[in-house]
Amino acid sequence: MAAAFGIHIGNTSACLALFKDTKIEVIANDAGDRVTPAVVAFNESETIVGLAAKSGLARNAPSIVVHNKKLLNEKIEQTELEEVVNANACKVKHEEGTVKYEIKKDDKICGFTPEDVATCIFKKMYDIASSALRSEADLRAVLTIPLHFHQNSRQTVMRSAEEAGFEVLQVISEPSAAVLAYGVGLSNLDEEHFCLVYRLGGETLDVTVVQVNAGMYTISGTVHKSNLGGNKFTRILADYLASEFRHRWKLDPQESRRSMVKLRSAAETCKHVLSTVSTAHCFVESLCEGVDFSYNITRARFENLITSYLSEYLQPVHEVLEKAGLSSKIIAKLILSGGAMKMPKLQQAVGELFPDAEMLNCISPDEVIATGAAKQGSYLARPFDPDCEHLAIEVPAVSRPICVKVSEETGLKCIIPAMTPVPVKRVQTHAITSEQSDITVELYEADGDSCGAPLLIGKVHLFDVTGPTKISVEMNLNSVGGMHVVVTDHKSQKKQTWKLDT
Repeated sequence: MAAAFGIHIGNTSACLALFKDTKIEVIANDAGDRVTPAVVAFNESETIVGLAAKSGLARNAPSIVVHNKKLLNEKIEQTELEEVVNANACKVKHEEGTVKYEIKKDDKICGFTPEDVATCIFKKMYDIASSALRSEADLRAVLTIPLHFHQNSRQTVMRSAEEAGFEVLQVISEPSAAVLAYGVGLSNLDEEHFCLVYRLGGETLDVTVVQVNAGMYTISGTVHKSNLGGNKFTRILADYLASEFRHRWKLDPQESRRSMVKLRSAAETCKHVLSTVSTAHCFVESLCEGVDFSYNITRARFENLITSYLSEYLQPVHEVLEKAGLSSKIIAKLILSGGAMKMPKLQQAVGELFPDAEMLNCISPDEVIATGAAKQGSYLARPFDPDCEHLAIEVPAVSRPICVKVSEETGLKCIIPAMTPVPVKRVQTHAITSEQSDITVELYEADGDSCGAPLLIGKVHLFDVTGPTKISVEMNLNSVGGMHVVVTDHKSQKKQTWKLDT
């Protein structure tokens, strides 16, 4: 079976997963890390991507680009654009609908578009992928982008990946990739429920409700917050550490940008460590005026610092449920993704909103989306579309539930739920306990999902039935509304068939 990669590039990090020999694994970079910082540094002779580029942020170098993913969205909000401008030390120009970074190289000012920077990150992923397969041939990949991205942004991301050397199979949405990663709705086509995907990255928060029905994913509602991310927790911890340093040494690292960048980097490391152990050691060499900083921070202290801010991160959940017209009790599965979701306190807070839902978090949150993209790649033998335009595709589906009633004693049972893609084939079995000689099988189109106020669309009679027995109803529905129904008495093997247009 051909290999396929899943690539997720976020605002702060990138992840690469590989499907090969029926298995999916996340590929580590040359430093041994499974996640690569999405930071690009330009110098006179080369372009550096990853941890080496990120380490230069403390120098406030005007040649380093961060949070580039936001600028890949063609219809970026003005507030989000300003956030990127303020986060970058290099100059970001926005004129006539185009955005460019101004980088000084060889004593000249060069302009780089967000697409150029994305290509650099994809080239880093390409190098990692080549090393994993020990080949530069047939590096096929499925890419992911957020739901709020403009249509043309898909093409931008695809071009960047192709320029780096990948053969792009498809571009899918991040919440769909998260649902795919856990195989929801793939093994059981009768599966029907709602999933909530909570993705908290370094810079943004996305909450999405996905309806899963017969292997098809339908987005019921989504909320995007550009100003909420895991970096806020990092800043809170860094400010606390700065106050501890100031209290001990009577020096204020917050007066120096370089000192705070170093402290935030150390705070970020501590934040990740505290996701797995109860205590983390923070050490920063020459933090302020040559004084080293050494401090032990406990998980309990960190959680106490962030508790008052958690309500901001929970509010989008209520917003998306209201937008989808659902209650929290309807959500059957809760999927956590994004690097910031490693924090136990945040997992607990989100999970408490859905006490009846199954929480899916066995995959590392910052690897979920790349894993789902690789799984999608395993299903594609060839590129999904010549232009790779499909973030989502429209398919015909059943608008209302179709229900079956076999005499009075079995009641009304749904055989094809609403939003089931067609063509579809379903078989339903009904037990008949009475010794009646004739059976009436009726089909109804229900009003909504409650099977209330049904509309009769067809019925058939089975005569000379010797009960008790079992009656099976096989329904085939094609894409143009044609329905073929076969009713079978298991005891006598008598069959009745009929066709109708719905």
